[in-house]
Amino acid sequence: MRKIIYTLILLLTAGNMIAQNSTHPQRKKVAVVLSGGGAKGVAHIGALKVIEEAGIPIDYIVGTSMGAIIGGLYSIGYTPAQMDSLVSNQNWSYILSDAVNRNEELLVKKQRSEQYTLSVPFKKTPKDAIKGGVISGKNIAQLFSDLTIGYHDSIDFNKLPTPFACVAVDIVTGQEYVFHSGKLALAMRSSMSIPGAFTPVKWNNMVLVDGGMINNYPVDVARRMGAEIIIGVDVQSELEKADNLNSLPEIAGQIINILGIKKYNENVEDSDVHIHIDTSGYSAASFNKDAINVLKERGEHTALQYWESLIDLKKRIGISPTFEPKPHGPFVMTDKQKKDIEEKKVKIIPEIDPGKRPDNTISVGVRFDNESLAALILNTYINLNEKKNHQAALTIRLGRQTFGRLDYTAQPFHPLWNMNLAYQFSYNDLDLYNQGKKTCTYSYLHHLGTVNISRSWNSIRLSLGAKYEYFKYDDILLPPGYDDGDIIWKNQHQLTYFGQLQFDSYNRRTYPTKGMKWNVMAELYTDNGINYKNKAIAPIFSIHWEGAYRVLNRLTLLPWVSGRAIINDEYSYAVANMIGGNAPGRYLNQQIPFVGIDYMELAYSKTFVAGLRIRQKMGSSQYVSLIGNFGVNNDEWNQLFKDTIWGCGVSYGYDTFLGPLEATFSYSNVTKGVGAYISLGYTF
Repeated sequence: MRKIIYTLILLLTAGNMIAQNSTHPQRKKVAVVLSGGGAKGVAHIGALKVIEEAGIPIDYIVGTSMGAIIGGLYSIGYTPAQMDSLVSNQNWSYILSDAVNRNEELLVKKQRSEQYTLSVPFKKTPKDAIKGGVISGKNIAQLFSDLTIGYHDSIDFNKLPTPFACVAVDIVTGQEYVFHSGKLALAMRSSMSIPGAFTPVKWNNMVLVDGGMINNYPVDVARRMGAEIIIGVDVQSELEKADNLNSLPEIAGQIINILGIKKYNENVEDSDVHIHIDTSGYSAASFNKDAINVLKERGEHTALQYWESLIDLKKRIGISPTFEPKPHGPFVMTDKQKKDIEEKKVKIIPEIDPGKRPDNTISVGVRFDNESLAALILNTYINLNEKKNHQAALTIRLGRQTFGRLDYTAQPFHPLWNMNLAYQFSYNDLDLYNQGKKTCTYSYLHHLGTVNISRSWNSIRLSLGAKYEYFKYDDILLPPGYDDGDIIWKNQHQLTYFGQLQFDSYNRRTYPTKGMKWNVMAELYTDNGINYKNKAIAPIFSIHWEGAYRVLNRLTLLPWVSGRAIINDEYSYAVANMIGGNAPGRYLNQQIPFVGIDYMELAYSKTFVAGLRIRQKMGSSQYVSLIGNFGVNNDEWNQLFKDTIWGCGVSYGYDTFLGPLEATFSYSNVTKGVGAYISLGYTF
């Protein structure tokens, strides 16, 4: 009898222990389903935060397109807070392009490309430039590889910390393809390949594009995985009315929604909680910081409106209202993994590496300002053979300064050593000022031939060479009080030998916050290749240095120093120093920038300027600057500080897709008046 009692006690104790260790042994499996929607999909992050706070266990996560990206990251442990930080701190204009990281590009390529607003690559014919998709997607593929480090091998997605699946479409068969295994980055990249925008992913004899073409809200996929309760987060917009279908993106989005509308409606009906987020006012391309912040807030705010539904859902799941699941994540990288990413040792997964984009390009740049009015530059750059060891480029500029230029470049010894031959023919129509007064308007034809050898690194370029120039002056309009004897322009031939060292480590093409840029040049100027006017060769030395130093989160200091010295007492106007404008070489190569002088001012043979710009960032793309500079300018070294010049200004800038839009109001002791300069576009 005693043994029977002991046995019963043991059984009861064991039963209590089992009950305590499995509070909800029969609870139902829950899936969160995330729809596609491009940038609108960042709203999923806010909704996931609320679902977690409600204490809902997530057994599966399934998504399409942006939903696949958010879901894929969540499945390996990324928390909503981590993803919030990720999407807020990305440079989306770079990620969603084929641009090369500025710090990884050879300086010669930076210089070649950064004056253009748009560059389109092509292969044999221009139509191949968008073959498969406008964006090859190398940068976003690299991002996925970085974010999924540790999960680069082919794996079963059901064995991830949170089982995961995502949807793509195979355009070979027209069938939906669901990723339940494989390489996580490959699955994410395939699911978001919007046709025509991104190059499709070719894998296992399939050509995979955005799953939203067929199944943008894949509740049925979650059901097949075993989910009994579905919580859906949906950012798909309703079908637009006729009045709102005017642009190509609007029409394309409508077509995609129509293709999957039947399955979408069925999946909405099959959702236990359907959190539909209002994303009106935003599109799939709204990746600017302000839009991202609003969309995340809308996701959280909308999900909070379903709070009671989520709490009530716990009873159907089979858990108590106070149930809290095991904390999710966070995703943690090892120090070595972080170092590998920083040192660019994390390789793109081969199956989603679109390969190097062709170097052949057609480029265009546009600039408007209140001095030159409008200018246009066109360029085509072509590799002349498959090995890419010699190239040709044709550049045409239209405006007050018009030129045509032909370049031929070869790498006979090493890919980083360039031998360049160039010929340029230009017509220039310029105004010249002296001591703040307009001296004349003149025009001339300029023939330029150069030969040089150069070596490029990521931030440095060294060049040695020679250039031949012929100046033919045409119309010269002199103001009252001048006569022909005052003309200093004479038709001239000249041959110049030069050496140049350039450096550029700026972190951004426009409005940099760190790095520096400098240019040092030495020239030996002759009129016959041996001497100048039967005297010694005339040396010329020039330097320009500028830097960017961020002292506060939005405040950057940008000092600069610029100068040029002509050593000989006698020299031609063609090499005379000029001063004025907001950038080196604004009208002529020898022009030194000076805020407060908006035009081209004739300077003495020794001219040096130092300045400081204090720039404050306002909002996401606007900048306000205070600027001051000081200069010395004379023909004699011992009289250099006799007459000083100074200038100051205030500037407003807006970083647009066409280039910076800037308005600068300035004053100097030379002009003795306020000047205004307004421009849009990159400098060329």
